[in-house]
Amino acid sequence: NGLILGIPQGVHYHIFYVTATTGVTSGVITFETSDDPDYAGTWAALPESTDPATTQDNPLTVAVAKLIYTYIGELANVRARISTTIAGGATPGVTVKYRGSH
Repeated sequence: NGLILGIPQGVHYHIFYVTATTGVTSGVITFETSDDPDYAGTWAALPESTDPATTQDNPLTVAVAKLIYTYIGELANVRARISTTIAGGATPGVTVKYRGSH
């Protein structure tokens, strides 16, 4: 599981930038949320993108270089979980960056 990001109250627009390393051919990232950052059970998967301007839906298949997923609504805590192994290339991996706004 990825790092847990606590989202400040009042942030309603969330953008997640997903970048695969060179040569990645497969893998899946699922964005999940929980009201408790220490919750040890199964977190809730975020729904398909709630921004009509975005075509990427959750979960994201990372067989391409750059993906963007957006969610509109309040979140307490969020994480990106590798739900299918990232594979391909010399050093398979993925980076997720977050930007939120009111």
